[in-house]
Amino acid sequence: MTEPKTYVITGAGGEIGAATARRFAAPGVRLALFDRKADFVTELEEECRERGATVLSLGVDQTDEEQVRSAVDTVTESFDGIDVLFANAGYGRFAPLLEQPLDQWRRHIDVNMTGTFLVCQSVARSMVARQRPGSIVVNCSSGATQYTDLLGAYCSTKAALWMLVRGLASELGGHGIRVNAVLPGVIETGMTSPMLGGPEDHRSALLRATPAGRLGAPDDVAAAVAYLASDGASFITGIAIPVDGGQTLHGQPQWYATDYRERSSGQWQVAK
Repeated sequence: MTEPKTYVITGAGGEIGAATARRFAAPGVRLALFDRKADFVTELEEECRERGATVLSLGVDQTDEEQVRSAVDTVTESFDGIDVLFANAGYGRFAPLLEQPLDQWRRHIDVNMTGTFLVCQSVARSMVARQRPGSIVVNCSSGATQYTDLLGAYCSTKAALWMLVRGLASELGGHGIRVNAVLPGVIETGMTSPMLGGPEDHRSALLRATPAGRLGAPDDVAAAVAYLASDGASFITGIAIPVDGGQTLHGQPQWYATDYRERSSGQWQVAK
């Protein structure tokens, strides 16, 4: 029988992070839930405890190296090590690149690139120090490989994460640590709800471009993460699994589109 593991989930207060925590939660399992504020995961913490897991919730700003290091040290000491990390926290805002505010651009870099790097580095150091194999799964988004108009900062930073995943997989392989990515497409979450609950054209255009015939649910992503983190994936590292219902088969679905025949118009409208 496989010994219960210790899991760290960042962005645990979001729908994808929460769905993954619920999937991992079971008797004997140890869960560390990270989010910007511990209050964001209060209900989730109780729910996971009811499922039999031992749970530790920590408020962690992943752009702050000291906070990340302290949180990982706390988990390592409390649970005698870490076996799995799901680096899920992220940030995204719509804006044309020509109009992208610098502070918003920097926020994408700080959260998506630097923050994810700091979490992965700190957890990997803990795994290496204790000489125990482990698994790291990073939420890179389908934007890592397919560009979406008006999400230039988001896609750029997610593409950088995909390269980080490959680099970590290569460098950590000798320590028995596997590193992989999931590439969610359009998932129905709080982040996408303003768009999906807006003009009906948005939902229709996205559904029309999704061979599975529906949009994704958080548990669709959680299932892929659970597989990559499991012993059943012990010979899989350095890969990215699309979780998009086939949306990227014909290119990334677009939220917005423009008519390129109209030069210098800069007019973006709901994709149809």
